[in-house]
Amino acid sequence: MLDKVDRQLVALLQRDARTSVRGLAREVGMSAGAVGERLERMESRGVIRGYRVEVDPRALGFGLEVLIGLQVTQRRPLQETVTELLSVPEVVEVQIVTGRWDLFVVLRLRDQEHLRDTLLSDIWQIPDFQHSESMIVLDRYAHPDGAAPWTNPDDLDTDTRATASEPVEAPAPVER
Repeated sequence: MLDKVDRQLVALLQRDARTSVRGLAREVGMSAGAVGERLERMESRGVIRGYRVEVDPRALGFGLEVLIGLQVTQRRPLQETVTELLSVPEVVEVQIVTGRWDLFVVLRLRDQEHLRDTLLSDIWQIPDFQHSESMIVLDRYAHPDGAAPWTNPDDLDTDTRATASEPVEAPAPVER
């Protein structure tokens, strides 16, 4: 279980993973050595799985994000289909889901022509392919700084979910 300081450290790193151990120590009021030990412990327990660079796909010419709901026949293990989808360079993520679709596939592409080519030559050629529906992402919304319920140390005992009677305001769109 994470204590309040661990949660603060996670929240700070989610905002800026390049923050130095000394900078984190200043923020939480501890020594750099103590913070370093906490980070090592969270890394060894799998709480912190890595530190990554966030790249803007649009800046690299991949401005089209597409979600594909995919139904498969399931004649072979689902993991084989997932592995094959992940081998397609445009596929960013594959999710196994419940409901109408078996899989949700996230792709990053240059344009609609690139989408058509990827569907025809890769996605629809998967051996267990049965049916799909493509959805173009028009805009993305996310919590500022990657905020999540586990990163706010002040709300550890508070249910932060909105109820049906509470209106929820949409956050500002992610910058393009």
